[in-house]
Amino acid sequence: FWASDNSFSGPIPKELGLVESLDTISLGNNRLTGTIPESLYNLYNIEYLNLYNNMLTGSLPKNINYSENMKTILLYGNNLMGTIPESLGNFPNLEILQLHSNKFSGTVPDVICKNLSLLTSFMTDCTYLVECSCCTSCYDTRT
Repeated sequence: FWASDNSFSGPIPKELGLVESLDTISLGNNRLTGTIPESLYNLYNIEYLNLYNNMLTGSLPKNINYSENMKTILLYGNNLMGTIPESLGNFPNLEILQLHSNKFSGTVPDVICKNLSLLTSFMTDCTYLVECSCCTSCYDTRT
């Protein structure tokens, strides 16, 4: 499902997460608001999740149940907050994880650093908001 760069506004429909055959959700660079529907955290065939540059709020749940085929998660440029959950370390094929330009805080769980051997791009706000020992890049929100 590709719908990036369309100026869509409003919340993400929770029904989108009920389409079990989805392997791609690309809703980046719109004007989406509200929280990420819980139904999106249980898509077992998904490989690519792009929700960057919207106005999404809330926190990520402790348990995210994406498929082991997940390769890319792009959540940067929103207003997400809270801590980065350990469950993001459960995707052995994850290559790109970009969480910067949000309001996350705390320490990146060690399990993410240890379990994601294919991770080539991991970016978060790790200069003063988030401690990260394995980020490939740090984004400084103070500049």
